[in-house]
Amino acid sequence: MRRVPLYFILTLCALVSCERKGSTVRGPEPSPPAASAAPIQSIAKPSAQSSQTPTSGFAQVAQSIRPSVIIISVFDETGHLSANGHGFFISDDGKFIADRSVMVGGVNAVAKAADGAIYNVSGALAQTPAQNLVLLKADATRTLPFVVPSARALPDIGGNVAIVLSPVERAKSVVLEEKISGRFSDEAGEWLDVTPTLPKTSAGAPVIDERGEVIGIVTFRAGNNSCAIRPAVIAGTLLAQVKSNMTASWQTLTPSPTTASASPTATRSATPVKIPLKGSRLIYAPAPRYPSEAKQLRGGGVQGAGSFRVLFDTNGHAVAVQTLRSTGNSSLDQAAVSALYEWRSEPGREWSLVVPISFKP
Repeated sequence: MRRVPLYFILTLCALVSCERKGSTVRGPEPSPPAASAAPIQSIAKPSAQSSQTPTSGFAQVAQSIRPSVIIISVFDETGHLSANGHGFFISDDGKFIADRSVMVGGVNAVAKAADGAIYNVSGALAQTPAQNLVLLKADATRTLPFVVPSARALPDIGGNVAIVLSPVERAKSVVLEEKISGRFSDEAGEWLDVTPTLPKTSAGAPVIDERGEVIGIVTFRAGNNSCAIRPAVIAGTLLAQVKSNMTASWQTLTPSPTTASASPTATRSATPVKIPLKGSRLIYAPAPRYPSEAKQLRGGGVQGAGSFRVLFDTNGHAVAVQTLRSTGNSSLDQAAVSALYEWRSEPGREWSLVVPISFKP
């Protein structure tokens, strides 16, 4: 039997080892994550070329806009979620633009920011029913990121724009790239139609050009059951309506014929409840209404201030309300307790909160 030289065996093993290592290096690279996919235009109309490569730099210029974009969750009188919509801050003290149709019928709302913060919405400051837009106020205790809407003209037909959505609704931030397909005018002024069709959930979102400037706002056109783009200059019109002594109110947004015909004292409420935002998990916190029986006392009503502790269970429901300091009037106390039982928080561990409430006739 012929003996194979030892150095030949060692050389053969080395070649096999190198070949295995080389095949591992040359293996196929993993597919890119979903966030790098093309904007919504390529999803609505698949294209082998654009599905992998973005068609513009919108994703990059939108980075500075995203922190100001929010999701508004609106609740009805029963405390149930009635609608979700987009909006964006236009001042550092919590003023933000939203689509008016999302807010109609609501009695309370919260604004959810991109960083996870949740702000109570105290109500509306101004509105433009024709354009279906509203200026609302979030209760903020810190300086908020905001954008300054541009007065630049909207692009011509064939031009490109993008809608910046909130990352709260999705796993990753999304920018919807659109092409201007038509320019129209109605009693409310100019508006643009785009392709692909905008989803209803985009109503209230900012529209940017390729420079990253906010040049438009998405609004819902109820008559056509579709969304359109209005010029961002409308935001300046809304801000001009705000006076220094104005207080945000839900009645400003949704006036009721019954309320309008009632006596002034019939609609009196407690002063707006300020939610302690630091560490707060509240998602619904309506202010108590001024009780009708209290308005008949002392020739026009009584005032009082108290504090109450609310206990929330693991499902986020208020299961107990304790009066720590009475307002001095049983009707006022009962109105406060009844309202606090309607409060809701995010599900999780049990927790409690002390709430100061003041009633003024």
